Amino acid sequence: MVIELFLIAAAVSNAEYFLGETGQSCTEVCYKRGMDCNPRIITNNSSEIFKQLGSDCVPDARAWWATNQPGVVTNSSDPNFHKCLGYTSVPGGVLCSGAYPTVSRVCRCDAADKSQRVFGTGLSNGAITTTEQWIFNKHVVPGDVGVMTHFWITYMANADDGVIIRYYVDGEATPSIQFTPSQACGVGFYDNASPWGTKWFGKGAKDGAWHLNFRIPFQKIILVTAQHTSGSHNFYMIVRGTTNLPINIGDIVVPTNARLQLFNINKQFPALTYIDLANVPKGKKGVHFMSTLIVESGNMNFLEGCYHMYTGAQEFPGTILSTGTEDYFDSAWYFNAGEFHLPVSGFTHLVQKPGNVRWSSYRFHEMDPLVFDDGYRFVWRVGDTDDVSGIKCMMDVGGIPAGSPTASNVTSLVWVYTWN
Repeated sequence: MVIELFLIAAAVSNAEYFLGETGQSCTEVCYKRGMDCNPRIITNNSSEIFKQLGSDCVPDARAWWATNQPGVVTNSSDPNFHKCLGYTSVPGGVLCSGAYPTVSRVCRCDAADKSQRVFGTGLSNGAITTTEQWIFNKHVVPGDVGVMTHFWITYMANADDGVIIRYYVDGEATPSIQFTPSQACGVGFYDNASPWGTKWFGKGAKDGAWHLNFRIPFQKIILVTAQHTSGSHNFYMIVRGTTNLPINIGDIVVPTNARLQLFNINKQFPALTYIDLANVPKGKKGVHFMSTLIVESGNMNFLEGCYHMYTGAQEFPGTILSTGTEDYFDSAWYFNAGEFHLPVSGFTHLVQKPGNVRWSSYRFHEMDPLVFDDGYRFVWRVGDTDDVSGIKCMMDVGGIPAGSPTASNVTSLVWVYTWN
């Protein structure tokens, strides 16, 4: 049970202290109270705070030594059971994300503050594990709009495969944004080529240093978490945002009630399959912001695939966005000039072996916005066909295959702003 503390001599006017449930981080404690975690825990080297929070734990005057402190050991299997720990020599800031399975943390939570325009946190030398870790949360006062503006993370190169970052927007149970950092930066197969970058994203070090400057709006609250699919890895992470910040995609002004949705696909498809990479229901308005495509295939002929967009009552072929995959990414002839990282588009990975190709690219639609007023489908085909005159992209069924495309493993990330 979380017990409220309404008055501590050292507390500021908008802060309250709580005793979390066993194993909870302070990010989680505060999030569930509709407040934001403040890492500065003030005890004045006294165990009095535990009494005010309703605990009769036995004071242990040893100096603070772990990020789950100050706290009460609540599990009888722990040698420090029923002790009040870490209330002396508390550092100036204690990680909000710190937690331990046998400890109930003392947490400081702040009410949303209209005067705080810039918000965020930094995590130093943390451990990303198979348990989803609550890294950061932020509430905004009614009438304000929050906008996440920056994400940065680093770890050793061998940790990249398996990192999952999630953004839960306005209390949603399933995150509308979930990604692996390298893939969100348009790179497949954990390619560590660096340094490179655009104003939107990039990679600044040999190991890790992936960063995004995508603008993610929220109306009430945002929660950011981190997890790894296997093992435990050291990592560093920064998230940051600003209230009431305009969002523009090129000349398109994104309304304040918009949401940024990330469409994810990671699946094998037969050759010549049409894939809905993004599908926004009819009645929704919006603008397509950015796309990443990562493919593993038997040969390069998947690049013959055309891109189509559909909105409203459009039927096949919709609006043809490219007559081949490399065209969509502003290249030609199967990317015969090699890899590149440009402001609008990039070709970020290629490894060819007999019977196997691994490839990835990205594209932004800031300069040529793909806007829609009545739903949206963004479609790519695994390879394509010509009609009898040799024209591609016009045969929804039948036709003559261009080359010999094979079944392909497709990973796609498509970022779309939507609103009513």
